[in-house]
Amino acid sequence: MRLALLVIATVAILSLPFASASFQMEDDVQHLSCLAEGDCRLTTVPSGEDIVSGQSQGTPFSPERVLFEFELYPAQDELALLPERLENVEVDLRFDDDPTRLTWPDVTMTLVHGDGSTSWTMQARDGSAWPAYSEDEVELDLDEGRVMWPGDGARLLLSFSVDRIASWTLHLYGDSTFEMDVAWSADPDAADVDEPSSRSSPAAVEFESAHDGALVGGESDCFSFNIETHEALRVLITWDVVPLELQQQSAQPELRLSNGLLAPTPEVEVVADDDTTLTRYRWRALQEGEATLCFEGQNDRFQPYVWAGLLSFEGMGPVDPSGFTGEGLYPAGGGQVDGVGPEESLSEPPSGLRALPGVMLLCVGLLELTRRTTSWSVRFGLSVPGLVLILLGGVFNPLISASTAVQQDGELDLDGLIDERLAQLWDVAHPGVPESTLVTHSGATFGRLNGEELHVRLDIVSATPLEDGRYQLHPEGLDDLRLDERIFAHVAKEGDAGGPEADHVQRFVLLAGRSLLLDLIALEALLVTDERPSSSVIHLRTAMVDTAASGSVTAPAWGTRPASIDAGSWSVLQDALLPQRIAVSLCDCDLDLLDVRFVAASGLQSSDLPSHDGITSAGSFLGMPGFVTLLGVIMLGAGARLEHRRRSEAERLAERMLGDLHSWD
Repeated sequence: MRLALLVIATVAILSLPFASASFQMEDDVQHLSCLAEGDCRLTTVPSGEDIVSGQSQGTPFSPERVLFEFELYPAQDELALLPERLENVEVDLRFDDDPTRLTWPDVTMTLVHGDGSTSWTMQARDGSAWPAYSEDEVELDLDEGRVMWPGDGARLLLSFSVDRIASWTLHLYGDSTFEMDVAWSADPDAADVDEPSSRSSPAAVEFESAHDGALVGGESDCFSFNIETHEALRVLITWDVVPLELQQQSAQPELRLSNGLLAPTPEVEVVADDDTTLTRYRWRALQEGEATLCFEGQNDRFQPYVWAGLLSFEGMGPVDPSGFTGEGLYPAGGGQVDGVGPEESLSEPPSGLRALPGVMLLCVGLLELTRRTTSWSVRFGLSVPGLVLILLGGVFNPLISASTAVQQDGELDLDGLIDERLAQLWDVAHPGVPESTLVTHSGATFGRLNGEELHVRLDIVSATPLEDGRYQLHPEGLDDLRLDERIFAHVAKEGDAGGPEADHVQRFVLLAGRSLLLDLIALEALLVTDERPSSSVIHLRTAMVDTAASGSVTAPAWGTRPASIDAGSWSVLQDALLPQRIAVSLCDCDLDLLDVRFVAASGLQSSDLPSHDGITSAGSFLGMPGFVTLLGVIMLGAGARLEHRRRSEAERLAERMLGDLHSWD
């Protein structure tokens, strides 16, 4: 009977849609399943035996080790991007001899994924909750990469050691599972519809038609066609968005003419947004006849595309500089909300020169104190307190306030923050940098990783009161910030050092356009204070911590947040800030031109902007320094007047008493 049930279970499990058993986006939960002894698998549906049990004969001197190996079956059949962590890992392992769970052994698990692996250990939980072994999150070790290619092996090893005679039971069929939220997956075979197309056997096509295909690994996709009479020849390639680790579109296509020579270098325009990347190549007056166009792939990369050709007799056409605005201005206000009142200007922080009148008054007061007093109560009740108030309000306050307005050690201004970000993006955009490093740094807010500090000095033009009583600050320099000038100036500076590669420059320009836009939007959203600043200079200083990135896995944004903003409030801000569409256009034509355009998120409200303690205002440490100084002057003057009066009275009294016997000369 048991054999018959096992056969039925085996037939049932084999009839399941195992094509969905690999790591894919729609399959979050992986089940630990066993069809029979020694035949255990990871499946996306509960299947196989309900339980697997055994009897241990181990001793403290010779523990018995039990090992299960759950194979992903069939092998990975799609291209997938692994997540950073597993969630809700549950193993329902039970030991009948100890209801207290105090002697239950630890369970060691190892997930082997492609060339990498991740191991962790779980202890039995106290109490009566089941399962006894569980973990909310397990960080995956992705040092060997997070891409799973079709055919890559994946398996889960589960083991435990028993040092006594005991019976154990492993509950399966939905009781032992883990969740893997695969960030992205695709089927390369289904996308690679251009095959067969190679250098030795190019596919014959009509040039002015659309052609689907995909670059899988280091293959070459080649197409032959006839070039007719034309003035301008264009090739338009629309690349599907894939994770940065897999992008292929940096390689320029190779166009070989009928005479066997390569076509000259074309003009290039790249328009990248969150959905696709469109690359336009333009040549002029090429030789007519049979030609071959080849796309060269890179190893361990994959990206689908659609390309089409166009022959025309137009003038400059859509790839010339007339398609650009000519000014890559940052669209200021993308991270701000409308206020309930007019903008309020802020006063300049006190200058250190304002301490000079206070010093002069202090010197006069000290001269007065050098004279002998006729009343110690007047001196210590009026004159000395007056001097202290003058010292605080007229000397210390302007000096300390002026010192808080200057740029501090390790602090950046807005230009320095942008230059530092561009330098970081230039380094990670280099073709030799691992894609995981590129994703981590480009997706971090202001490029600050976990544990790093953001420290910026900003000049504030004005502040706008919000409906909740807070103030939105408007920093100087954003309204006329030219993103294109800053980005191409950095390219020119790096070019002087040795001449960067064309694909490096293209990748950097597109990445910098998007990253700077998102960083500055986030900066605007963080410039909200509970009270009106006392001066036009503020300091933004906060530690950054890891958080869930916004956007898609192909274009992550704001993957770190200020430590004083909780994850929930930051998530609300991300949803409210993320633009509906970002388009970055690069024209590598007679002039280097760049457009950065976006459709702002709709419905941003002041309630979406979180409060935080990272902003301090430069300025007075006293509430009313002028009043304090004036009060000190009044007290010092009153004390001096009383002292003068008492001295005059003493002189007159002495004259009456002594007459001509004494002179006050």
